[in-house]
Amino acid sequence: MFEILKTDLAARIGTLYTNHGKVETPAFVPVVHPVSQRIPPKKLREMGFDLVITNAYITLNRYGDEAIKRGIHDIINFDGSVMTDSGGYQVLEYGKVNVSSEDMASFERKIMTDIAIPLDRPTGYGLPRKKAVEYVDYTLRISKETLDSSNDNGQIWCGPIQGAEHYDLVKRSTKSLVDFGYKMLALGSPVEVMESYEYKILAEMIMHAKRQIPQSIPLHLFGAGHPLTIPIAVALGCDTFDSASYMLYAKHDRYISEDKTNNLSEMQYFSCNCEVCTKYKPKEMLQLEQEARINTIALHNLYAIKAEVDRVKQAIHEGRLWEYVMKKIRAHPKLLETMSIFTENSAYFAETTPRFKERALFLQGIEDQFRPEIYSYHKTVRSFKSGKKELVIVKESQKNPFYLSDEYHNIRKRFDSDDVQFCQYNPFFGLVPLELSDLYPASHYLMSKVERDPAEYTEFEKTWKAFFENNKFKKIHIADDKFLRHFAKSIPSKTRTKITKIKKKG
Repeated sequence: MFEILKTDLAARIGTLYTNHGKVETPAFVPVVHPVSQRIPPKKLREMGFDLVITNAYITLNRYGDEAIKRGIHDIINFDGSVMTDSGGYQVLEYGKVNVSSEDMASFERKIMTDIAIPLDRPTGYGLPRKKAVEYVDYTLRISKETLDSSNDNGQIWCGPIQGAEHYDLVKRSTKSLVDFGYKMLALGSPVEVMESYEYKILAEMIMHAKRQIPQSIPLHLFGAGHPLTIPIAVALGCDTFDSASYMLYAKHDRYISEDKTNNLSEMQYFSCNCEVCTKYKPKEMLQLEQEARINTIALHNLYAIKAEVDRVKQAIHEGRLWEYVMKKIRAHPKLLETMSIFTENSAYFAETTPRFKERALFLQGIEDQFRPEIYSYHKTVRSFKSGKKELVIVKESQKNPFYLSDEYHNIRKRFDSDDVQFCQYNPFFGLVPLELSDLYPASHYLMSKVERDPAEYTEFEKTWKAFFENNKFKKIHIADDKFLRHFAKSIPSKTRTKITKIKKKG
């Protein structure tokens, strides 16, 4: 059902197999209204959207038995894969719907949707804990009953995760759905969180869910449809995500771009080259009759969202998703709050980030010391045991790996002994033993030559301490360097009396 082809951070490029074909993930899933859809689903298919989501509750109320006879694909005129929301959004908005969960599940089976969601009770954002527990328990009960009564007809039943900012409930909800046997999961209640700009809460919700989900199970995210949030959601492990944002924004003349949303009346230029933006200038688009203007902006918005998904996929393919996410989260102050999610979970991301990559890492800010590739390298150095009595630490060489550099051959002449451990250092990697200097990524990086505050490089400090705990040197020679002097103070006292500084030859 789900095949993983490439990973980076917790993101996956994969293939989701349904009764109506293949869907490459990560994938944006446009919301299609079953009655009053403005952008024809055939157009969505032409643009490259192979999966859409529509509302089974509205379909039931509008078409009834006709939908069962024709099937959902004919109703919305879409020959790709279709996911159906069972009415949970209406429950969130209005408190209840006039159909039972059993009847809704039966309807979704009969209209042959590809991916079906049980009629859950979303917790929403800001719900008191007591109510949230009640809603989670209800959703889990309904979800189990729905799955137990389903037929093996190739449909994928997608279990709804609830709990919102009550992370322990998100965790329990997710684990229970996995135990029930759901082959796909969907994280609910993010819309109100994002409308409040609480992106860190959204990131925490995703993380608490993902830690309970086996790699073989794809994760859908309800209501995520802006280029600012898509890279974060994907990097944290969301495989598909739906939204009606492209149309909802268009109804208010809001034009989606790569890192923000503009009101059309405030724009002088379009930087986009889609079929809409090459045809109109902002003032010309404003002069369109309202219905035409809404549809035109919505079409552009779809292109803008799809372009962002493609940029994220390319970043995964190149192994540069970390760099891309770090750039994107600086586009908004509230997005920047999510950085701690990435820097505090290096071990988690290291599990799914390739240990070796074809491209060099770009190292810039202090947050890069927490990259999963660098975390893995630190782990290796922290367990390194030299067995030698003398240590020489010098600055990083101009040529990598260290043992091929002129700096190494010159220093080797000054310390001509087989009982000397040679290391260079790097603020991001910590100490780099000669024997590990060609291990990725120690010889595969680019960094700016700027002065760095040693107190900010906490991973360097941890590696430094571990290195001296694992190795007992009688003599230590350290390059006369401001960065190293900060850490030299923490060398064990028994050794410190025999430290000498390596100064440049005059």
